[in-house]
Amino acid sequence: MEVLIVDDSETVRIKLRNALEGSGLIIHEASDGLEGLSVLEEKKTIKLIVSDLNMPGLNGLDFIEQARALEEFKEVPVLIVTTEVAESLKQRAKDLGVRAWMQKPLAQKKVANVINRVLGELKGA
Repeated sequence: MEVLIVDDSETVRIKLRNALEGSGLIIHEASDGLEGLSVLEEKKTIKLIVSDLNMPGLNGLDFIEQARALEEFKEVPVLIVTTEVAESLKQRAKDLGVRAWMQKPLAQKKVANVINRVLGELKGA
C-alpha cells in the first residue's frame, strides 16, 4: 500500500516515515502541496495521505481540496498533522473528509496507531 506524506519540515517527514517503517508500506514524500499534487498525478496508487496544514506554495487544506478534485483521490483517507488548533480549520478539514487531526509535536507511537487504524479500516473495506 502506498502513502504520501506532505510536510515542509524534513524532520516531521522523517518522524512520520519512521513511524511507518517496517509496515510494508511504500512511502512517498512531498515538501508542500504543489509537490504533493505532482506526486498524486504521477502515483495514482496512493491509498493514504498524511499532510501538514501550514506550508509554503500550497497549504494543506488547499492541497486536499485540489486532491479531492482528482477522481482517483476523492475517497482516499487524509490525516492532518499540524500545530493549528483553530476550530474553523478543523471544520474545513472535516468538510473535506479528513479522517484524523494530529497535533504536533508528534508522538511516534500515537501516529503509528492512528495510521494503522485507518489502514486497517481500508483493508477491511
